[in-house]
Amino acid sequence: WTSDRLAKRGLPHPDKCPLCDQEDETVQHLLTSCVVARQVWFRVLAPMNLVETVLRQHERSFADWWHKTIRRVTKEHKKGVNSLITLGAWVIWKHRNACVFEGASPSVNSILRELNDEHSLWCFAGAKKLQNLGLSGTI
Repeated sequence: WTSDRLAKRGLPHPDKCPLCDQEDETVQHLLTSCVVARQVWFRVLAPMNLVETVLRQHERSFADWWHKTIRRVTKEHKKGVNSLITLGAWVIWKHRNACVFEGASPSVNSILRELNDEHSLWCFAGAKKLQNLGLSGTI
């Protein structure tokens, strides 16, 4: 649960987003408008020439952004990009949890290293459409 859900239940929660410390933490903020997440998405999407789809700070819906991004991808790459977005969101969430529960410091570079490692593992495990994007080592 993000801090907005914890607060509703009267449970302890961080005052601000654990990654940027700038806004209240919601799942939408964490994956869309957080400056750390936007930097990650920029680095992930740049090798595929999808920089123009990178989240803007005013965007509030991760699902809407995802849909908009997928519309700009060729049919042959849609499944791979869907996997990449799923992977990116998962790694951002794991880094958030490391900051909250393990005292890790927020770091775009740490997220990108983890994303690159996970990308390699997913490809090794058989994520063919993700592998077909040709991003190994570029994230």
